[in-house]
Amino acid sequence: DVGTDIPSMHFLFRADIGLAGGPSIDGLLPGAPALFGPLKPPVTPLLAHPLTALFKFLQEFVYNKGQRIQFEQSSANGILLFRESSAIICSYGSRILAVPTKKDDYIEKYKGIRLMLNTAIYALGGGYVNFGVFALYNDAALQNVLDVSLQLCLQIPLDDVLTYVKLCRAYFGTIEMFFRNHLDVLSGLESNVFLQLVEANLEGLQSSDGAVISACTDTIDHVATYIFLNQNRDKPTLRRVQSHITSDPALLGKLLTTLCNSLLFNTASNQWALTRPIFTLILIAETAFADYQNQLIATQSPENQVKLATEFARLTEGMQRTVEVTARDRFTQRLTVFRMNVRGFMNV
Repeated sequence: DVGTDIPSMHFLFRADIGLAGGPSIDGLLPGAPALFGPLKPPVTPLLAHPLTALFKFLQEFVYNKGQRIQFEQSSANGILLFRESSAIICSYGSRILAVPTKKDDYIEKYKGIRLMLNTAIYALGGGYVNFGVFALYNDAALQNVLDVSLQLCLQIPLDDVLTYVKLCRAYFGTIEMFFRNHLDVLSGLESNVFLQLVEANLEGLQSSDGAVISACTDTIDHVATYIFLNQNRDKPTLRRVQSHITSDPALLGKLLTTLCNSLLFNTASNQWALTRPIFTLILIAETAFADYQNQLIATQSPENQVKLATEFARLTEGMQRTVEVTARDRFTQRLTVFRMNVRGFMNV
């Protein structure tokens, strides 16, 4: 009985991974109950076990790679796919942190959490379900998966996250997805919790992994872009976000300083990613950027102070106050030249 035999389930899901990640899933759900059936509630009690194969299977199943998951406009299969994956994610995620580890934290706990978070990212970003449906019909599937994923991100010690690269990618990828698509949910958190999620990216920016750095820069850019685009609007989400930000007056300065220092003093290959949030932060925090300029200039010799002030003036001269792609790209080009020029004379 596969419903109660863990080794049999392990074999089943390993065998189905290739099928789940096939070129198209259209018609697969209604036509293949043998494949989709194992995702139903009977196996839910077993998910406290580290069934790596199950989550690898589920990850492939919900991953809309190349827009392979497409359903008829009137089909409910997208909703069904999300609800079933949500049930499994929540069943596992709600209990995994309480499971004690005996020898290896990563193998026994964090590997499963990493796979679960990646599954949540793929399901939430798949684009095959209109999430407004869940609120309309009082279906808690969306809210539950958001709550469980968020609680895991808040409860895992950041030192542990940074220790394991794959976990680190999943952790910051989940936070990026939240700030990209569910800022309304995050804005309803307490200010200290909201700030904890934002400031975690300061640690992530110190990573040597390009995917982690890109996720962190994207997260910061999402916040800054949202504030800039909505600054003249009276929106509840904006008011809450601004309230969180103003509860720590130094936050925007810390973000700008960390990003600018990473760009100037590190040899990271993903300089492009760092330029995006620097641009939007300057748009919403000109005073913080002016403070950074003054602090950096003060560290230099009199001769270099003049040169550095000139380079900063060139960087921001005629800077467009818009987040259109052309304005972003123009600033990225200027910042690249600024970095090259400054590194040529500045005393570090």
